Amino acid sequence: MARSAAQSDFSVSRAPEIRLPASAELVDLPSGGRSTFASEPATRWVLRLTAVLLFALAVLCVVGPHIPAGE
Repeated sequence: MARSAAQSDFSVSRAPEIRLPASAELVDLPSGGRSTFASEPATRWVLRLTAVLLFALAVLCVVGPHIPAGE
């Protein structure tokens, strides 16, 4: 089968040599004293709110079909 003109025989026989400057080394940044995690009280309130909303959804799913349409 003939090769397409779009095909190429290009290949790389070695890895490219890249030398980074000394200023590109890893640097430790200051933490700033603040945490990226939520506090324990905030987590508790979110879990409580989630439980209440899930309970309300369950009640609506159980009661909803029995509410008269108002016709």
